[in-house]
Amino acid sequence: MTETAHMTVEGMSCNGCFGKLQRALEAVNGVKGVDIVLDRGKVTVSYDPAQLSVAALREVVEDTGFDVVS
Repeated sequence: MTETAHMTVEGMSCNGCFGKLQRALEAVNGVKGVDIVLDRGKVTVSYDPAQLSVAALREVVEDTGFDVVS
């Protein structure tokens, strides 16, 4: 089973930020896919809810140095 989490993230300003966040999320067990729209700060993560929660995904984003605003 796969679920999708949608987040709005602040602090991403360049392709380096994009890559840093994408690598951090893709490294988490249970993440199936990551889609980031840099100019809008939109992050969509497909994940296995048996392995991860939305709160855990938000924590990864924040630990990578970005702010989840919604």
